[in-house]
Amino acid sequence: SSGINAEWPLRPGYILKKLASNNAKSRKTILENAPKELFVVFNILFKLLADKNLDLTNKQRKNIEKHKKLIQTIKGLKGNTVKRKLLEQKGGALSAILSAILPVIGGIISSII
Repeated sequence: SSGINAEWPLRPGYILKKLASNNAKSRKTILENAPKELFVVFNILFKLLADKNLDLTNKQRKNIEKHKKLIQTIKGLKGNTVKRKLLEQKGGALSAILSAILPVIGGIISSII
């Protein structure tokens, strides 16, 4: 057991869906209490997005295009720094990015951790 079950009994896919659908205050609370493994998942996702390795529709690509600076910034960072950057971001970038990519990566996320 990785200890994740005792601290946070939810799978990363579930947490990502909650982050995509909640308001800014709820997202902040979720991120503050999230296990460090979630930020590893974020790093992988942002790297895939930055390297254009996800098969997104034109609409999904357009929705995340304006957030490419955040994606480029986060893609190579370590866990705590990813957490800090995501907590600092404003304007709904995280929910926009997650809403665009969750349909594409649903199966991948459930098998990562």
